[in-house]
Amino acid sequence: MNTLTATVFDNTLNFVGEGPLWHPITQTLYWVDFPNHILYSKKGDHKVEQRLDDMVTALALVNNETLLLASDKGLSAYNTSTHKQTFLCSVEADKPDNRSNDGRADPWGGFWISTMHGDAKENEGAIYRFHNGVLTQVVSDLTIPNGICFDKSRARAYYADSKTQKIYRFDVDSLTGSPIAESVLFFDYSSSAVSPDGAVIDSEGNMWIALWDGARVDCISPEAKVIESLATQTPRPTCPAFGDDGTTLYVTSAQCGLEDTPFDAIPHGTTLAFKNAVKGVFEPCVKIDGF
Repeated sequence: MNTLTATVFDNTLNFVGEGPLWHPITQTLYWVDFPNHILYSKKGDHKVEQRLDDMVTALALVNNETLLLASDKGLSAYNTSTHKQTFLCSVEADKPDNRSNDGRADPWGGFWISTMHGDAKENEGAIYRFHNGVLTQVVSDLTIPNGICFDKSRARAYYADSKTQKIYRFDVDSLTGSPIAESVLFFDYSSSAVSPDGAVIDSEGNMWIALWDGARVDCISPEAKVIESLATQTPRPTCPAFGDDGTTLYVTSAQCGLEDTPFDAIPHGTTLAFKNAVKGVFEPCVKIDGF
């Protein structure tokens, strides 16, 4: 394990904290407690809690005052000042028992969103790309799709299925970001008790992935070697995000299933920070007509 120590950035106990997103212009961290329909934002010591109608599970930047929200209803643009939501498109409207799960902006102005059955029925989930106003399915027959992230320099996309405990990668067009090859296995955790969850890519192309029931965030090289691990001191980290000047790694976590489990320094469900981590990459903006 790395000697970097996790500290509590925010002590709110999220049932399932998810989707951390750093806004480099406003110097604000956003995240959701999606089962409770809450969007949080925190800048310095100032925190705002906004209750949402929809169950939002993933976020992306659109511009200085607009976020893209992925929810059980679909995709929408959200004004952080007025709290106005503008519906963009539905996702799997023909599958009312499905919901959104993971999501991330790609470097080409698109947004990738995964879906899953509300009871995690096998092979009911998928991954879609929203680009230039069009929603296209990219991967199907997944159970709990997670870990969506992108390495632009290698024209490569990644995703995980938490159910099978495996991470996959595939090549994308370097100019458009469109998939140009089938998925191949990148990393396999199935011989362990951990499940890969949310992930981001740093400036060197390494993946930082939160491990549910693993109490850590692993750093995996483009060659699929674990080169570093950060102990979260809470069993269920959910997703990392680089913030501040790019050298702070924020990590959301879940209290779900751990309500009666003792803790030491890090309460379950809090949002963590690792200071002086490696240099990260800030999230790109999603391009949406009219915003």
